[in-house]
Amino acid sequence: METDALPAAAEGPRRVGALLAEARAAAQLELSDIARDTRVPLRHLRAIETDDHDALPALPYALGFVKSFARAVRLDPELVAAQFRAQTSKAPHVPVVTEIASLDARRAPPRGLTTLSIIIAIAVIAAVVAYSAGLFASKPTAVTPAPTAVEAVAPPSAAVEPAPAPPATAPAGIAGATPAAAVIPSGPVSITASEDVWLKIYDRATRTTVKIGSLAAGERYDVPASPAGLMLWTGRAGALKISVGGRLLPPLGGPAQTVKDVSLAPADLIARAGAAAASPAAPQ
Repeated sequence: METDALPAAAEGPRRVGALLAEARAAAQLELSDIARDTRVPLRHLRAIETDDHDALPALPYALGFVKSFARAVRLDPELVAAQFRAQTSKAPHVPVVTEIASLDARRAPPRGLTTLSIIIAIAVIAAVVAYSAGLFASKPTAVTPAPTAVEAVAPPSAAVEPAPAPPATAPAGIAGATPAAAVIPSGPVSITASEDVWLKIYDRATRTTVKIGSLAAGERYDVPASPAGLMLWTGRAGALKISVGGRLLPPLGGPAQTVKDVSLAPADLIARAGAAAASPAAPQ
């Protein structure tokens, strides 16, 4: 049976180790017997009897060992544990609280990085739109053919009428001469791309754009009729096949040649084709 009080000397409370050793001797027990019954390591029981508190584990474990020791020698475990707590220099374990930022705060990028990302995204979108509009296309001096006799005489605002067709019979002395008006300058104008090409069709008088963008290979565009006449601007003239009234005309230029302010009126296209066909035959 456990005792209700601890024996004390006249000069004050005795050390817990001495009390437990005295009680163990009175009960005629060995430390090995107590270690077997309580499952407390023998080295810790010796440290308790000799008051070697530095050899004991943390305070919560040491208090548990002291209570088990006191219970085995029939002493009040709570009183013995309280006296051990008063005599020991071991401090109770104080858990260290580590402040952890919230998950959302740790995942959120810095405000400056977010602002920079938005600015970069806006700049990229603006560059793509500008490129699609052809603002980055090279703009060399437009290749404009020399005006024909009809264009030189007619005022700029007047409609250009085609020249009358010469006689079908070639003049004497010029073998193989070809009539100048082989194609009737009338009918709708169609543009077909032989490969992907950028173009712009606009009304120079009103400064309005009718079509701008890319024409895919094989895609056809029928030029709408316009009283003031529409103009063509492209960076790959040779990639466009232009027909008037279903009749195919020669290319406007080389595969990578840039042309600008090319009139898409049927009469102007016929005149331009005739001038291009006559150039190689000019006297050297």
